[in-house]
Amino acid sequence: MKKIFGIFILTLVFISCGGNKDGRPLQEYLSAFLNGNEKIIAFGKADINTILNKTEYKKIPKFGLVISKELESFQQSLKTETPVYFALEGPLLEDGTPETSYAFFEVVNADSLTQKLTQQGFDIEKSGDIQFLQSGDVSFGIRNNLAILISKKAEFDGKKLLTEAFEKVTEDVSEGKIDEILNTKGDVVLGMSIANLYATSNTDLSDLSADKQKSIKELVADSYMQTTMAFENGAIVIETKNYFSDLLKSKMFFKKDGGASIVSKLGTGNPKIGLSVNIDMKKVQAFMDEYSPGAMADLMDMLGSEAQMAMALGGSDGLAGLLNGEVAAVMVGEPNAYEGISDFNVYVGLGKSGRTLAEGFKSLLSMGMAKVDLDKNGLAGFSSMNFIPQAGKKLAIPKGCEIFGKKGITAFVNFEGIDLTSFEFEDEQKMIYLIKYVTFEMDENGSKIVIKAKNGKENILKQAMDVAVKELSGKIGNMTL
Repeated sequence: MKKIFGIFILTLVFISCGGNKDGRPLQEYLSAFLNGNEKIIAFGKADINTILNKTEYKKIPKFGLVISKELESFQQSLKTETPVYFALEGPLLEDGTPETSYAFFEVVNADSLTQKLTQQGFDIEKSGDIQFLQSGDVSFGIRNNLAILISKKAEFDGKKLLTEAFEKVTEDVSEGKIDEILNTKGDVVLGMSIANLYATSNTDLSDLSADKQKSIKELVADSYMQTTMAFENGAIVIETKNYFSDLLKSKMFFKKDGGASIVSKLGTGNPKIGLSVNIDMKKVQAFMDEYSPGAMADLMDMLGSEAQMAMALGGSDGLAGLLNGEVAAVMVGEPNAYEGISDFNVYVGLGKSGRTLAEGFKSLLSMGMAKVDLDKNGLAGFSSMNFIPQAGKKLAIPKGCEIFGKKGITAFVNFEGIDLTSFEFEDEQKMIYLIKYVTFEMDENGSKIVIKAKNGKENILKQAMDVAVKELSGKIGNMTL
């Protein structure tokens, strides 16, 4: 009994700590693929099944039946309830696409999937226990319960890359921040490795000295950004969360103002569009001096002698001596596609040495603005006398956009306050008619975009699908759908 028990325990250890790790959950395959892989700049998952269900595609007359049948045929081969996982390999190409893309699918029946691909005209080859095909810039491989798709614009050996990928996915899984990101819920979840993005980038950063490059590597080590996208009833919410190293956190320069005091400096009116920035200019200047000392010199050369003189006024504080980091603008008039720019109010906060520079700008702005105010704290301009500061009146921030001015960067667009009839939108651009407002906020912890629909009861994907079907109907001879 002791021998049998000992063999049983040894077998459990062998299975859990090593051995053949085929047949593991799809998320673990990706986690293992990411572990120690310094080429992967981004990764994540997309819950395609949930996203499709939110469109309520089955209710679409005629098309819903076609889509349902096609999905049912795939469900015999692939487990569509499992999200599709992906990984993107750097460096980014000139058009912004990754050098190599990987997608991971859970297979229900490998034979059924192979048969379906063969029926569609693909030639399936076999290499060891991997079945694979290559067509143009795409290679696809199947082994047991896992299928991997690889896309690469340049010529590549698909069999070689697939063999390497299938070998990698059976290794030990990742832990820490990668594991936390992969466990996050959302219709789409994206993680980005800042360290790998830097290491694979083809930028001027590679021209820095060895000491500077080492310093940047320490700064971005084990740092990630997570983005989640959720399609809700009446809204799309896109939220990022920063998983930064302690060193990188200490370099963040966003400021907060719970009272949104900058709003009181922007005159009056009912703004349709707003942008507010509130950052620590001394931290910004210190960051540039440490990691991009040539950037400021290049900027001054581009802007000319006036800018160089202005920087001289800033003294040792540089930009921080001229500006205090507060900048905001709101569009308060009615935008029109034919009449050009609308009325707006703007404010720029000044540093201790910025007054002299601002006096020059005041004279320049006064030629095109209805009113320009300058004091020791900042410069404000108003394009119309209708929206200048008035006693007892204040800027009326739209409902739902109250975050404006309270974080490091905030913005909003209130479509309810904009007459869109003069704009000629086509095709998918007509989705804009669904939107009530859009807000944006960012601080040291991350950012958030909320796209709010006018109809708050239906999922926004369902609303978008209705618009798309209506447009498609018009394009195919006004056929009734």
